[in-house]
Amino acid sequence: SGSGSCQGFRSQMALTVAVALGTLSTGKYIVGPGAHYGEPFDCAVREYAYEYAQHLQGWRGADKMREVFDSLELATLCNVTFDTHALPPTPKAHVGVLPTAGVVAYVAAHGTVVDGVPSLNDSGTPFQSVHHAVQAIRAERASLGLAAAEAPATIVLRRGTHYMTNTLELTPEDSHIKFMNYPGEPTAMSGAKPLRTTWKEVGKNPSDPSSGVIYSADLSGQGLVGGMPGLRVDGKRGLRASFPDRNPELSIFPDGWVTDGGDYSPPIPPAKNETYVTLSSPMLHDKTMFQQYMVGVGGHCALYDPPVSYWCSEDPSGGGAFAFRVPSGLSYKEFKSYKDPTGAVVVAWRPAHWANWMFEVDSWNDATKTLGWTKGGFQGARGNNKGAEWYIENVYEELTAENEFYYDQDTSTLFYINNETGAPSADMQFEAVVNHTIVSLKGTQSKPVSGVSFEGITFRDAAYTYMEPHGVPSGGDWGLQRLGAIFLEGTMNVSIKSCLVTRVDGNAIMVSGYNRGTVIEKNEFVWIGDSVIAAWGYTAPLGGSAGDDVLAQYKSGVDGRNGEQPRGVLVQQNFIHELGLFEKQSSPFFQAKSCQNVIHQNIMFNMPRAGINFNDGFGGGAVVSENLGYNTCRESSDHAVFNSWDRQPFLTDVGQNAPDADLNPAYNEISRNFFIGNYGASMAIDNDDGSSYYHITNNFEVYGGHKSNFGGHNKIRSGALIPYSRVYQEGLCCRINSNWASANVTDAYYNNTCIQSADKLVGYSFRYCDPNNVNNVTNLGIIHNNRLYNPSGEMTLECGTKSLTEQQFQATGADLGTTIAKTPEDAVIVNWAKALLEPLSSPAIELNQW
Repeated sequence: SGSGSCQGFRSQMALTVAVALGTLSTGKYIVGPGAHYGEPFDCAVREYAYEYAQHLQGWRGADKMREVFDSLELATLCNVTFDTHALPPTPKAHVGVLPTAGVVAYVAAHGTVVDGVPSLNDSGTPFQSVHHAVQAIRAERASLGLAAAEAPATIVLRRGTHYMTNTLELTPEDSHIKFMNYPGEPTAMSGAKPLRTTWKEVGKNPSDPSSGVIYSADLSGQGLVGGMPGLRVDGKRGLRASFPDRNPELSIFPDGWVTDGGDYSPPIPPAKNETYVTLSSPMLHDKTMFQQYMVGVGGHCALYDPPVSYWCSEDPSGGGAFAFRVPSGLSYKEFKSYKDPTGAVVVAWRPAHWANWMFEVDSWNDATKTLGWTKGGFQGARGNNKGAEWYIENVYEELTAENEFYYDQDTSTLFYINNETGAPSADMQFEAVVNHTIVSLKGTQSKPVSGVSFEGITFRDAAYTYMEPHGVPSGGDWGLQRLGAIFLEGTMNVSIKSCLVTRVDGNAIMVSGYNRGTVIEKNEFVWIGDSVIAAWGYTAPLGGSAGDDVLAQYKSGVDGRNGEQPRGVLVQQNFIHELGLFEKQSSPFFQAKSCQNVIHQNIMFNMPRAGINFNDGFGGGAVVSENLGYNTCRESSDHAVFNSWDRQPFLTDVGQNAPDADLNPAYNEISRNFFIGNYGASMAIDNDDGSSYYHITNNFEVYGGHKSNFGGHNKIRSGALIPYSRVYQEGLCCRINSNWASANVTDAYYNNTCIQSADKLVGYSFRYCDPNNVNNVTNLGIIHNNRLYNPSGEMTLECGTKSLTEQQFQATGADLGTTIAKTPEDAVIVNWAKALLEPLSSPAIELNQW
């Protein structure tokens, strides 16, 4: 757990992997150059990251801090020894406080023998399931004639596993219930189902004489009506039979992917073209792009639910923009002669590694070795005619390696290759992962589920959801399923604290629609299939505008004033790592049509894409502060630890002119974070297409810099410490490619410290700069009083197509007060970082008044 890269911060895991292999695609997947900048600085940063993690969450104890230590590769790269005595031991289970008042229901774990009739307020007569305990509390409240708020209740889970093969569905009548573990006892809610297995030897797979020995178990009569999306063997993931062999918990691209061939079939034209909805009013007039709310409905986007997407609109724009479509099949001459691969899943990278797709196979031509599909490709919002690297899973002929399984639903037979000699032993525990939502809280804005809390509980083994319906949340690049192991919609003052969420194969927590006062605090999330926390709201059409009749049924439109969004979600002091095992376009925290959220003092590492992703600018008012993020973008490119887009305007009453309606969001705050833009990251904080209204202050941005493009504006960066800067190109401190629509908007880059790794590197780049027009040069943004460093103490910049020295730039009246000096010692840089980030603020950021 917590293992990092093999090559260092600027991992070359694939160096420059050209996807243009054979007939794959014309894209490229490129990671940062060099293993790391230089060992002394690299190690100094790693050591401080470990020290900072202890400042943030040292209370987690030695085991968790060891995972941070290992992920930073301090022993292998920096010859640092982990001090096992410097930290307290990690608790084995949360120790909370049992209630002294109210109704209490105790619940026995699976396999516990209970004597007597289950009853409330008696630990000696526990209920046999969490569902029964909830039913008993409902009945007790009804018998007393009390509303939920008048009869708060606690459900205490005893040691062991509580199987939740059916979702625990909580409604407003279940408000004011606390779910907790018995103090000091580890307890889990699991979406799996224990299996009864008797094994028979089948032999080696005829398709591969070198395969391991296959054993089979007849599972008839065990209720697996929905198949077996996942398998756990002694609590760990069994592996779906795949080619190439891979372990999703350990395989990091390119390991486990076919990189040397494959021919994608072209997209299938839709039966009906898109219906375009483009609003001429309201319109943003201070942007040169993304001024109008526009979507397309149906057409190529009919595969989404709802079938609405910016990328099917009449004229989508942005980096690499074109209308959505996906390929329809894959030919590969090395495919085996599959008997019937129906139901297999092909997982393919989109070119450039912005996301990956999953396709469910429904046709097979053995003569041409071609798989076809009509379902899938909705796992991202950005399409392409072809895919890139790929693998295939859930095919019997690929059942060849240890710990792989294949379930034949027609015969109810589980096939498995044991990782020991002989058949699986009788004491091995096999569980089928069958339920993708363990707990669901669903109310409405007018009648929410209120005051429910979860404390000290492990949530595990939720089924994968990557083939469940996905929608396009807004104008960003994401496709997303409105699902999670824990699902919240229509709630108020719900909290999830001190819990462990592990080995869930989809999203961990989905915060959907109306939610207020949500607190997600002091949890650990590890081995997550998709994203950890996703906050995704609903909007509505604006009355009288074109397309109202089309969009109203899909809870879509420009108008976000209905309040049907997650607002004020507090995500604080969580320990988040090893995620995006299946869907690579995933993050520890994601928001779309959501605002005013607080992401504070979290530790995030080891993931395929960005650590925090804002899919749009809806409402604004978010705070991202004092987080530690590194080892992001491990399998993807053109991103950062923090990423944002703002291609689609929304009307809210919490924006620049609150409480009046406004398309411009309030400022988001990104402050005092420790972000390292390593692996495939292009920088540390990436405010991409159209991103506007950000205060970015006092961050330690290793391999970072300032970026503004595609109409984005009002990104005010100050007080940053940026060692060994990089904004797509080495050494770049500030890159402004926007041409602003009016004098009322701009960008700002001042009081920053930027250190270049070498001489003769460009420090500033301004696309719309005219060196012959002094007024133009002095209106490129608010740029002044920066401190620039490199080995020689001299810097050049790009003004349009002309190269200038900093002295020539300042002679025009621009960037006044900025100085250039020689690179400081590594210890000096780290001391500057400590002065910037320490001491920490209080972890208890209060929610706003809603």
